[in-house]
Amino acid sequence: MPLPLPQAQAKAVVGFIDMDCFYVAVERRRDPSLFGVPCAVVQYNSRIAGGAPELPPEANRRVSGDTITGGIIAVSYEARQRGVTRQMNGQEARKQCPEIVLVQVPTAFGKADLKIYKQGGNEVVSLLAQRAGCCEKRSVDEVAIDITAEAERLLRERSFEDDLLPSAKRASHLADSALSRTAAAVSRDDTRRGHCGQQSREVGEDHEEQLAPDETTAPQGPWELAKWDPRYRRLIAGAVVVDELRATVEKELGYTCSGGIAENKMLAKLGCGLHKPKQQTIVFPCAVAALLHGLPLERIQGLGGDLGTQVKEQLQVSTASDLAQIPMERLEFAFPGKGSFLHGLATGTHNDPVQDRELCKSLSGSKTFVGRLALKTMQESEKWLRELAGELHRRYCEDLAEHARSPTKISVSVACGGFDSQSHQHATRQTSLDLGRNGTIDQIARAALLCFQRWAPTTGSFNITMLGLSLSNFRPVFAGPEANAPLSKFFGAASASAKGTERNKEKLEASVGSGGSRSAVAMSATPMQPTAALKRSFFQQQQQQQ
Repeated sequence: MPLPLPQAQAKAVVGFIDMDCFYVAVERRRDPSLFGVPCAVVQYNSRIAGGAPELPPEANRRVSGDTITGGIIAVSYEARQRGVTRQMNGQEARKQCPEIVLVQVPTAFGKADLKIYKQGGNEVVSLLAQRAGCCEKRSVDEVAIDITAEAERLLRERSFEDDLLPSAKRASHLADSALSRTAAAVSRDDTRRGHCGQQSREVGEDHEEQLAPDETTAPQGPWELAKWDPRYRRLIAGAVVVDELRATVEKELGYTCSGGIAENKMLAKLGCGLHKPKQQTIVFPCAVAALLHGLPLERIQGLGGDLGTQVKEQLQVSTASDLAQIPMERLEFAFPGKGSFLHGLATGTHNDPVQDRELCKSLSGSKTFVGRLALKTMQESEKWLRELAGELHRRYCEDLAEHARSPTKISVSVACGGFDSQSHQHATRQTSLDLGRNGTIDQIARAALLCFQRWAPTTGSFNITMLGLSLSNFRPVFAGPEANAPLSKFFGAASASAKGTERNKEKLEASVGSGGSRSAVAMSATPMQPTAALKRSFFQQQQQQQ
């Protein structure tokens, strides 16, 4: 038996969890009759002038007949087998698969309401957090988890030879198997449509197809290396943790998920995407070179957008292995300050630790306006600012009840296709906001309007294609006799007296800047719920008062 190699500082054990067809899974949990049949979740028809009519989660959201829908958000594996892809809309999906069941997303405040899917994702994170040291929610249906401590605990408490090793073998694919390498070479677009790894099959049937390891780095296979190499043993224990967590999620919540296990987030995510649904893949150190060899650059997190396009064009590369061959000096010259980052992505050594992000840093909502639906007037813009304020107020109330915190900053984002002679295509304006425990829709809408007026041109029309609001900079709020006081009372600002409230109002207006229009309005002390009556045009009232 070869002597163990000297070990550097212990590496982390990272898991990556990706929920299988998550939007469909959430709908199936709500409506079990959808199990086993081809189905898809679709957007609402975005061409409806004035926004989508309200359709709550509990309503019948099945799309009937030839009803026009938006694009497909999620496709069940049964529908994928019949040729349905996410690039289709509802009508195209029906032509391809006449028996498909289409379910429209809920709508509220004139746009898609993703609350039920976000709640489902939060439930998954809560379960994972019971055994993971850190949980980093990457999206509604993706979570990175640091399972280093849990893997080490299993190694201390359970037999490696009799328990952990055979359990990991039964549950896991290898990242350098023939099937894995074929899946890794698929483009990102084809991955989204579905590829050869995204099919039901017995885990382990690709073990005999493992690529022979590089003679200079791993003269033995990973299972043999694990008998003496602590890094491999920890990854194997981590694979058992991920397998057990996936089983817990399915048992407790009814959702299946796929997993990846590696020494960093990047590799764990890549491994997770190789074999789906309801499967998992270990990326051992000896498999990294084979995994990255033919991997398209756009498959790497961080290189799927503009940066990846620039890298491919300027350096004339298309795969991770191509990029790995570029000298560091050339990388740094072409992309100042990003050379080490790009090299780390290309070689699988980029070590971005898992960060606990169970609490979101902001509450955001936006609405796009395509083609003829682009906003042209102040009145149209005011209407949608009010709708977005209603949505964020609901989410603020939910977040406040659960986490006892309140935002202190509001941002308004605007994108446009050009208006008059102005050249700005995207702009953001922000100001302070003190919602405390009793914030209202009016407070949010008022601050949003002040920000918007700071941006809006004084003459001519505009052509807004996106409008967004965001609440951020959260601070804790407190229960008890002073629970209704503004946050400023707890952070050394003015008191909650009438005089202090007036100063807070003046400070809010001043923060907008001299370029904006100022509205002198009283702060509402009573919380308001987002009912239909509250959706009357607050902004029209303001104009009448001025």
